[in-house]
Amino acid sequence: MGNPVMMKLQQWEVKGYYPHVPHLGNSMETGGGLQGLTDWIPATVPGSVHADLQRAGWIEDPYYGMNSLKCEWVENRWWLYSTTLNYKPGAGERVHLCFKGLDYKAHIYLDYQLLGVHEGMFGAVSYDITERLLTRQRECESGEAEESASLLRVLFEHAPDEMGQIGYTSRTSTQKSRFAYKWDFSTRLVPVGFWDEVCLCVTGQAAIDEVHLQPTVDRREGRLQVTSHIRTGEASGVYRCHAEVWDGETKVAEASGDYDVAAAGMAASTIALQIAEPQLWYPNGVGAQPLYRVVLTVTENGICSDRWEGMTGFRSLRWISNEGAGADVLPYTVEVNGERVYIKGVNLPPIDQQYGTVTPQRYEQMVSLMKEANINLVRVWGGGLIEKQVFYECCDRAGILVWQEFIQSSSGIDNVPSQHPRFLELLTHTAISALKVKRNHISLACWSGGNELTDAAGVPATYEDANLAMLQRLVEQYHPGAYFLPTSASGPNEFLNLEQPGRNHDVHGPWKYGGHEGHYELYNRSDSRLHSEFGVDGCCSMASMRRFLPEQELRVTSMRDSVMWRHHGEWWDTLERDTELFGPLERLEDYIQASQWTQAEGIRYALEANRRRQFSNSGSIIWQFNEPFPNASCTSVVDYYGEPKMAYYWLRKAYAPRHISLAYDKLVYAQGESWTAACYLHNSLEACAMEWRAEGLSLSGEVLWSQQGNAQLEANSCRKVAELRMNVDGNTPEIFLVRLQLAGEEANVYLFSTRRNPWLAPLLEQPEARLSAVLIDSCEQGSQAKRRYAVTNEGERAALYVKAEASGIAPLDFRSRHNYTVIMPGETVYFDIEYKPSQPPASADEAGGAAAVEDTGSEEGIGSGEAIRSEPEIVFTAMGSSRALLR
Repeated sequence: MGNPVMMKLQQWEVKGYYPHVPHLGNSMETGGGLQGLTDWIPATVPGSVHADLQRAGWIEDPYYGMNSLKCEWVENRWWLYSTTLNYKPGAGERVHLCFKGLDYKAHIYLDYQLLGVHEGMFGAVSYDITERLLTRQRECESGEAEESASLLRVLFEHAPDEMGQIGYTSRTSTQKSRFAYKWDFSTRLVPVGFWDEVCLCVTGQAAIDEVHLQPTVDRREGRLQVTSHIRTGEASGVYRCHAEVWDGETKVAEASGDYDVAAAGMAASTIALQIAEPQLWYPNGVGAQPLYRVVLTVTENGICSDRWEGMTGFRSLRWISNEGAGADVLPYTVEVNGERVYIKGVNLPPIDQQYGTVTPQRYEQMVSLMKEANINLVRVWGGGLIEKQVFYECCDRAGILVWQEFIQSSSGIDNVPSQHPRFLELLTHTAISALKVKRNHISLACWSGGNELTDAAGVPATYEDANLAMLQRLVEQYHPGAYFLPTSASGPNEFLNLEQPGRNHDVHGPWKYGGHEGHYELYNRSDSRLHSEFGVDGCCSMASMRRFLPEQELRVTSMRDSVMWRHHGEWWDTLERDTELFGPLERLEDYIQASQWTQAEGIRYALEANRRRQFSNSGSIIWQFNEPFPNASCTSVVDYYGEPKMAYYWLRKAYAPRHISLAYDKLVYAQGESWTAACYLHNSLEACAMEWRAEGLSLSGEVLWSQQGNAQLEANSCRKVAELRMNVDGNTPEIFLVRLQLAGEEANVYLFSTRRNPWLAPLLEQPEARLSAVLIDSCEQGSQAKRRYAVTNEGERAALYVKAEASGIAPLDFRSRHNYTVIMPGETVYFDIEYKPSQPPASADEAGGAAAVEDTGSEEGIGSGEAIRSEPEIVFTAMGSSRALLR
């Protein structure tokens, strides 16, 4: 929408009713007014009814324990929101009431007059209320109305009947996010209400309806075509359009054009601009992300009627065939500015189950976590959201390409895209709305019809499907030149299958660790062209568990034996797996460490194995980056509260621009066998010489063998540089490490066992680590505190997987970039830590610890006050040990 004047409507209250009651108003039998289920309570917009009810004391924290089961009545009620408008239109002004995200079916009233009924989450809707406001003003002046403010009320019907993860895709009937109806990473907690902003937009007679930016680069000359549409409130007129392009504070291009409006309605204008030698935009890890500000002004007789502002960048992007791929294989390699980019991706489900409560700050923090992990592409999953604008703006700035799916997903029983006429009508509206807005983001790399859609035989759906063919036509119409994939996985195999080589083009799965031999065979033999969804599950931290599990549930258990754990991670039980590897797990802390280690090991190996096949394999997209609901165990690498698991840090290393990796066949070796492995160097940057070292180490620090070299690597390449071998005999330690090191980079440490089952038990039988930590540097940069610690292992055994933790700081406000590092005896490792100091709560409500308040990243919880608490306690821990000594 245009924004010469845009006012957000934030002072709201909400009241609950049984279905249809507000439409009747008075009882047929008694004639008396029908009462609401609740009284009027304060409401936050955008937000969710659940969050409002929790603040008002109507429900308990739905993320704690099994409280969500006690909240399922909320989705089955009608909810009436109310606020007032007190704007008086000036001469020539038009006032539009704009709703950016209504969830799901809403009746909109102004002064008790119905403006309209809207269905669907993903299309903005606006109403011209100019005449209504002028009428109200006249009524006040004549004494016909006592109140000058107009009453705005929005009545949301109960959430529609829709399927969760299990059901029939062919019977899908809505464009509402399905994950909230129950998925493997979330409970059933179905939001209702405003999930995006409501505002008044005040313009002149002409208002900008849509803008399409089409930047191109040809031989270092940038061209920007700006097409805009306006809608007018008068019979005719000539309006002028002026476009400017700014590089920071410098205007680098401008041009003008005209709209010729013959009658009230719509008119279009296209302006072409040239930018000499623009700075090119690159994905994260390859180059910089310069952005240019575009300002579009619509004037009538020299007076501004409306104004639009957005950001763009200059880059070429296309999808090309993989190395060695046949003609029947879709293009899966992304090329930016003429250079192939290996995809280092993650899948993004919604950030919170109550997605309306996610603040811009929380989006920024999550995208920052992606950028720091060397991620360059995010797949916005089709069972979730077409995200708020702020998310794509963050991706533009961070250099993270966006693979955007339309809102369709598999259902298990059948995964066939719905052909129901009403569903296709809703899907069309969603798609057009998304295309018109998201196409302007330089990070947008491709569109997809949805998640895991198939034909009736279970084969991934193709462009021949009528539903997907319709979406393909819409992409061609509204975002010409953009790449459209029918679905992910696009097949022809749905899942990675070693028994059907040559058919694993774009595949999904597995989502479990395949065992100390099977996992490595699978990824060593994989011939996938693109692995767009797969992962390994692992527990969240003890600190996170304490936030959503009662004390009696903080124990080693399985999803089968505890309904509470089942409620928080049903599919992702790792106890049997971890017990087999590590032996009996009696302490919850040991179970968590074992679970996180196995997840990290499994994900790292898969990523590195795929990367060793660059560009026959064009990339990996891990399932999943985050989770919208707190789970005891899940496939996420960052938990609900924003705390990264061990897998996050190992993913970060595996995706590093310059990296060294180890290819091996298994984790466990018997006496008489030869341990063999191959060492690979990876380079995503320009050609360079890479000095490397590989060494085998015992846990006591003894060097079993070492090998080193210096290799010249071409730009954007991978190369095997060494074959490594060691005989396993009676002198070989039960546990030995292989440490790979590139000069100037973090070490990459692998672990192997020669012990009989349980193979990895010695890891949890380690003596107490003797660590010392010294603060050697500190500074403050704005609201951020930066610290450097020298952490030394003063013991006689390796300190395994050392991590820094801070007390009193929300996980999303704390960064330790070297967590889960192995420190050998006598060695010192430097930890760079950055955090935003915690701030005292302003009220008792903020101190309550409810997930929907502080832990979801709400403005209250992430600190809007100015008072700062004292310096937090920073501690360092190793696997199976207590805190480090600090001095």
